[in-house]
Amino acid sequence: MANAVIFQNTVDLTEILRQLKREGYLINPEDIKAISPYLTEHIKRFGDYWLDMDIFPKALDEMVALGV
Repeated sequence: MANAVIFQNTVDLTEILRQLKREGYLINPEDIKAISPYLTEHIKRFGDYWLDMDIFPKALDEMVALGV
């Protein structure tokens, strides 16, 4: 479960950084180094999780092709 949470955080952070770049914000690599997808607060490691199998995430290669 922890790996799934880290992966989803990585996907979310990537999408947000791309959105900020499209909006004209300067993305400094040094700032990105400080962002960690491994959050340790507010995560119920062995808690209640559910999957909505009707929602599919965008493919990362599709996002790159679209310039997202």
